Amino acid sequence: MQTYEDSVEFQGSYASNEYADGSNEARETRNTLGNSVAPEAVIARIEYITTRVLDQLNEPKEPYFGSTYIQEMLSIEGILQDEETDVVALTKKFNLMQCRSFTSVLLVLSFVHALLLSNRTTTTREVYYYFVTHFRTQRECDVAIMEAASLLRVPRVSLGLAASPKGWFCGCLRITRPETGQNCGEGSVHETVIDGSSLSSVQGLPITREWIDRSSDDHRAQAFQIVSQHAKCILVIEKEGVYNRLSEDRFFERYPCILVTGKGFPDLATRALVHSLHHELQLPVYGLCDCNPYGVGVLQTYQRGSTKMGLDGGSRYTVPIQWIGLRPSQVASMKADLPRDVYQSLTELDERRIESLCRETSPFTNVLNGYERRDELRCMAKAGYKVELEALHWLGMDFMCDWLEEILVRHENGTNNDDTDEESEEDNCWKII
Repeated sequence: MQTYEDSVEFQGSYASNEYADGSNEARETRNTLGNSVAPEAVIARIEYITTRVLDQLNEPKEPYFGSTYIQEMLSIEGILQDEETDVVALTKKFNLMQCRSFTSVLLVLSFVHALLLSNRTTTTREVYYYFVTHFRTQRECDVAIMEAASLLRVPRVSLGLAASPKGWFCGCLRITRPETGQNCGEGSVHETVIDGSSLSSVQGLPITREWIDRSSDDHRAQAFQIVSQHAKCILVIEKEGVYNRLSEDRFFERYPCILVTGKGFPDLATRALVHSLHHELQLPVYGLCDCNPYGVGVLQTYQRGSTKMGLDGGSRYTVPIQWIGLRPSQVASMKADLPRDVYQSLTELDERRIESLCRETSPFTNVLNGYERRDELRCMAKAGYKVELEALHWLGMDFMCDWLEEILVRHENGTNNDDTDEESEEDNCWKII
């Protein structure tokens, strides 16, 4: 599972840059970060890096590789590059500090090389089991995969690898897929229609890699079609349990919306889905998370991505997201009704996270009305406590839906702004008596 530190280091905003495609068919063109790199180009980059490492061993030298190798390769081939890039440079040396991660990346490169040569694709889980005697956990394997993608300066999809479905969505939308096969007669049109509000389970629909493919113009013309069923917003929910409650209660019938959860920090497919729905349906994105810095970090990942994820982590799937709850000022209004047991003390790590979020360079607070978000976070730090969304269940089984609907209606009517009501900082901060 992606950790807070790996997903959110609160770096500055990302710019939308381009990188070169080294395939023979596209030597004179450049792809944007939103597009994949041809398998032939990825294979060539892997072979270039491994050749350099072998040359170092033959000299002999301490084995070393870095993302600058790809810059050298593209320069030799005469392919133009942008002068600036938002991709974090990756360097690995075979020494006591990095020998394991060095080996991990090389193992991933060898797997991807064989995979692309055989014209196949697979999941990241298969990579883990293929090298199960090396990788201690799936998480360690995932880190090596993302580092390999950063090293090659390509998005993960260009490696032929996809994560197993993680996120879920449901609500007021309809998906139409063209049907192909032997049962479709010549000249006839057959479609499969999926209603996002017709749930076979409380989870709704799984978020798969088809949403990543959809971000490419090459796929969009042949891909499925999405239509809003009077949805007013996209509601991104940090926690699966809260999502399940809203889905089971069919909250989208009370307030027309599309519910989405990445079950914590979102994977690429979940971010791609939110990005597609936001831009294609022209719907605002609202975020619902725990009243703690970890939850706020989850929302920031949707807004600015993660430097740890290379090309996939930058501006590729970013969306403007509004912090609809659970905020310190909202907890303050409930302090007379909530028991003392729901308040948890902030840890030292929580305090450091709040400090990072409150910096002027923080992507989450360096936006319009960002000072209001900082005020909320400073109130959290001043109070010294945090509260989870599930604490609202203390106020009744129906309270969550009633409270959320009221907030959305007020927001829609413009009776409150993005982040705080017009109250004093002292009123916004709750205190445990």
